[in-house]
Amino acid sequence: MRNTSSLVRRTAVALACAAALGSCAQLEPFAPDLKATAPRLSGFGTSTIAITSASDRARALFNDGVLQAYAFNEVEAVRMFKAALAQDPACAMCAWGVAWQLGPNINNSSRKQAAEALQYVGYAMKHAAAATPRERALIESLAVRYAHPSAARETAPYTAVCGAKREDGSEPPHPLDIAYAARMRTLADAYPADPDIASLYAEAEIIATDADNGWTRDGKPNGRIGEVLDRVEKLLPSHTTHTGLNHYMVHLADGAAPARRAVAAADRLAQLAPQSPHLVHMPSHIYVHVGRYDDAARVNQLAETAEAALDATHKAQGFETTKDWRGHNRHFLWYAAIMAGRDDVALDAAAKVAAMLDGSPLYFAEYTRSLRLLTLVRMEQWDRVLAEPLPPGDKGVTQLWYEHARGIAQARLGRMDEAQASLARLQALATSMRGNAALNPRQKALVATHTGIAEAGLQAQVAAARRNFAEAISHQQAAMKAAQKSDQREPPEFADGTLIALGDIQLAAGRAAEAEATFRTALEEHPGSGWALRGLARALQAQGKAAEASVARQQMERAWPQAAAALRRV
Repeated sequence: MRNTSSLVRRTAVALACAAALGSCAQLEPFAPDLKATAPRLSGFGTSTIAITSASDRARALFNDGVLQAYAFNEVEAVRMFKAALAQDPACAMCAWGVAWQLGPNINNSSRKQAAEALQYVGYAMKHAAAATPRERALIESLAVRYAHPSAARETAPYTAVCGAKREDGSEPPHPLDIAYAARMRTLADAYPADPDIASLYAEAEIIATDADNGWTRDGKPNGRIGEVLDRVEKLLPSHTTHTGLNHYMVHLADGAAPARRAVAAADRLAQLAPQSPHLVHMPSHIYVHVGRYDDAARVNQLAETAEAALDATHKAQGFETTKDWRGHNRHFLWYAAIMAGRDDVALDAAAKVAAMLDGSPLYFAEYTRSLRLLTLVRMEQWDRVLAEPLPPGDKGVTQLWYEHARGIAQARLGRMDEAQASLARLQALATSMRGNAALNPRQKALVATHTGIAEAGLQAQVAAARRNFAEAISHQQAAMKAAQKSDQREPPEFADGTLIALGDIQLAAGRAAEAEATFRTALEEHPGSGWALRGLARALQAQGKAAEASVARQQMERAWPQAAAALRRV
């Protein structure tokens, strides 16, 4: 649903609570920048919001800003809303737009710009006399979001609990985000047929939801996500070309259980906004939940093209590009290509992801430099794994995955002494990494995840190669447990491989019925997975269920039309 890390969200809450309580009573004289300009960008949709303004240019720039907001480019949206306000300094809604986009969003709940946003809320309120009741209601909603003095009575119960912590020390969503979502829910009830208010409410509720994902692993909605999904779904048939509704439909249904409800919206989205790198990419969040992995790869490749075109458009008009989506889109392309069994595309994407963080000292950067090795292991290309050099890095992550990959390849090739040596080096390294007292909480969590998966995963493969299958299964189950959080990230950092590996070990152990159950579980979590269908076909064949195995094999062929030929062997 969102990409924001829990650490970023917790820090943002603590800082923003102090800002909200301290700045709201100190509104200084404020005037907009009358020289503000913005590029004109087409290809982001046709949705418009009627606003009160005497300036055609201001209205056009305002609508451009709305489309950028719906495309999740808040920096560009702010630039356009400020340019609109420069064209009509009396436009209350233009100031509202700036305040809206300076605030928290789905991918970053930070309130670092709350003080500036509050100034624009105050400006909008001063110029709201000519505004419509709907416009005034939207402005008043932002007054709640930023604790404007005019909303003190409404926000007092929320600001009173600023900084509250749970027993585990983590922070809940910001109280003012919860207050804003409640206000927008009231507004959505008052305007049930309004697609823009529904979109704004959807955004507000996602930000206020106390979870990084909208849906639990067992298919239950977190918070009010299910209710908001119902609202948006009900409105979409009457507003099929509305960029915001289609986009939020995809976000709200971003989970295995509800994804099919958003397939039509996903199919429309890239066509509605072909110049938006993010909106071209977003359908892949649905496609990977419904088995359309090749389509997921395709739209991320198209997003790369859109990124280049948008950059050229900015430069042609004398503006700098405000957002770079390539990192996330390329990472998602890697995941989609892995699931599609396409080694060439996955390896190319892995190289591009790593190149973007070339030289970075971050732990995550070392993970990206390990993607090539992880890809070759998943694609079962053992000789190529052993030919790979150690990726650069001094945090231990690249060496961890280097030993993991080599150990698995050696075990698969029957080179057990070498595999055991790789495992010993990996275990020593993992112990050292976990004992590093200088790690911050985020780094500790990353190290625990990576060492847990790498160590248990290699232990499982070495044990399986020695035909110690009970031990192998136990280790692989430990790897699955270590991967739980990383599997829920977008995209899953290890491409959901631990459950497939368990099924493969069970099959090698002669436990075909257990393997069948494992692969069926994998199919429930990832419908249409060629990896799961291949394993299922093998498990059924091993049990003498020839007819069922044939069906599973045919399904695999349909799921993997472009997969590497070696992977499709059953």
